[in-house]
Amino acid sequence: MIADDYRYCETLVRDADKDRFLSALFAPAERRDALFALHAFQVEISRIPRLAREPFARAIRLQWWRDTLNGERVEEAAANPVASALIDALRLFHVSPAPLIQDIDRRHSAAFGETVAVNDGANFLVAAQLLGADASALTEAANHAGAAYALAVERSSPDIAGRSYDAFRAVADELPKAAKAAFLPAALVPLFLRQLDAPQWRRQIVLLRAAWFGFPNFRR
Repeated sequence: MIADDYRYCETLVRDADKDRFLSALFAPAERRDALFALHAFQVEISRIPRLAREPFARAIRLQWWRDTLNGERVEEAAANPVASALIDALRLFHVSPAPLIQDIDRRHSAAFGETVAVNDGANFLVAAQLLGADASALTEAANHAGAAYALAVERSSPDIAGRSYDAFRAVADELPKAAKAAFLPAALVPLFLRQLDAPQWRRQIVLLRAAWFGFPNFRR
């Protein structure tokens, strides 16, 4: 049953990505399952480099997800709780999988040694769309937030991460109210740039403050 697939995604995200799990709790109750499905997909995609070290093995796994989001492999997707829930959420809220497919293509290129920009923008953009926000007003914010978050988490190019966060912060106050929960993980970037292994309680406080009072400025 699809309800079981959504519960599977919720549990997966709670165990594997507590920050995004907590952020999703600030979304309207009727939209949370959609965010859990999206974030569970992100967990699965992020695991591929650890599970498949050879480029061709990674490419096969990535291609499976690409085919699935393109509407192929219907029976296989129905048997995978994350794929089943994500496809259902995208259909239910009329959101295109195109940004996620583009992200898969980026990861595919990276698997074969191509230099690609590190960016989680697709996840932020689709999350906001699942919450009912208009994509046309979110692309810039998603790109800045995605670059800042991904670089901070990977401990890569802190200066660029900081500048990307500043660019996101400059437009954050203009985000549609419906999109705020989708972007909450970006509020952790200043903390991650100071202390990536910050304890969970500190991260929870940052998320709470961002949800109530707005995204923090990055003080260098």
